[in-house]
Amino acid sequence: MSQVLLGFRNLALRIAIFVVLAAGLAWFLGGNLFARNDLLVVSTASTGPGDGQLDVRLERVIVPASKLPSERTYLQVATWDRTKPLSIKESWERCATQELLRDATPLAAVGAGTTERAVWFAGEPLDAAGAWRIYRIQPYGSCPERMLEVPDRLEAERQLARVAAGLPLQGLDAASKAREAVLRAGDTP
Repeated sequence: MSQVLLGFRNLALRIAIFVVLAAGLAWFLGGNLFARNDLLVVSTASTGPGDGQLDVRLERVIVPASKLPSERTYLQVATWDRTKPLSIKESWERCATQELLRDATPLAAVGAGTTERAVWFAGEPLDAAGAWRIYRIQPYGSCPERMLEVPDRLEAERQLARVAAGLPLQGLDAASKAREAVLRAGDTP
């Protein structure tokens, strides 16, 4: 073997050892060589006991700086069907068609123990300019179902309070009339 080939073999061996040691050090320090998203659980809820019990959690995803330009953080919903066995690798499922959210209300379990049990929440999608959407996840579901779009967070919170009290969602016309009545309550004719 020529001296040049021996030199290249020696250099390749040193590079391989360096990469293995760097990966081992990164793992030992609690990281890895490749940046990945961090997940923080913001809120959790369950549809309640019974057939099709579903646990739901709202996760904040923090994107590493190396993946920018994109949204730095966003919210997504993950579900876990209690009928499926818990696996070590991944037990929480994320719907592929769900909207990514800029902000969201906490999850609210409504009607636990009844036939109308569901998890409700409202969120501001990344693509919506200030509009909020109200979502529902029922037993056996895996994706949030969009129920209503409202102009702001105040109206979203009001609609969720109606649902928590056992009342149906209000249409936008009825909601705007009720809001106007409250705002004009102290006016003199």
